[in-house]
Amino acid sequence: MNNFKLKLNMLKNSLKGNILPKKKTLLVFSGILIAVSFSFFAFSPVWRDALSSYQEEAFLNELIKSTGGTYKSASITGWVRLEDKEPEVNNPEKLALDLAEQLAMSEANRKVENWQNQFARGYRVEGFLKSGQALSVMGQSMQIQQGKTVTHAMVNLEGIESKRFGFYRNKISEVFSRYGEGHVSLTCSGVIEDALSGDDLLSAAEKMMAAAGAPVQEKTIKDNLVSLTGCSPRFEKDVRYTGKKINLNVALRSNPDQRVTYVYVASPVIFAEY
Repeated sequence: MNNFKLKLNMLKNSLKGNILPKKKTLLVFSGILIAVSFSFFAFSPVWRDALSSYQEEAFLNELIKSTGGTYKSASITGWVRLEDKEPEVNNPEKLALDLAEQLAMSEANRKVENWQNQFARGYRVEGFLKSGQALSVMGQSMQIQQGKTVTHAMVNLEGIESKRFGFYRNKISEVFSRYGEGHVSLTCSGVIEDALSGDDLLSAAEKMMAAAGAPVQEKTIKDNLVSLTGCSPRFEKDVRYTGKKINLNVALRSNPDQRVTYVYVASPVIFAEY
């Protein structure tokens, strides 16, 4: 009987010895698999774009807060000028509708607007993506001189989650590339609960530029509006304007009637109305 118990214990110990190495092997394999998966996502363009856009929005948010303002919302805005190789889409209405289709705007509850004068004509269509984000697309042709007309399009997409900024920015850039050289910006807006005066507006705008390490290159001051542009080391994408590299644009507009000041900041520039 004692011999039987001894052999049984030896068998149990032998089984434990075989099972434990297998468990350790499985844990090691699982750890390697997780590490490889993380490395794949960490170095993938999609993951990098998502992280970069999230960090960009967070920094633009901090610039708004540096003025004493409160962050309100973010949007993706874009602009593209049509090349001469695309004469068939120089019709603003066709251009706007084509872009709306390519960006997957839902056909339900669309609103349209068109206008025309002796120098320009335009067409705007507003609606929503199936996922609920508000999308506005505008096409416009302008006569810049006798016998010469240029056509451009503007896009504004609102209500995007931070993790999706990179995806939609790349999507709009991809669509723009079919028409000409376009630019896409991330624009954040906020509000200061006070109607700042001219000097205070300029001081707040300069404070934002200094916080971003961006020397002021262009300055616009008009009535209750201040707009500054410059180049910050915090952003990679930029545009060329009058021979200068720009990747940051801040603007403040006071509203004495509402006793507030609206704050806008974008990289590389503000394309939205403000």
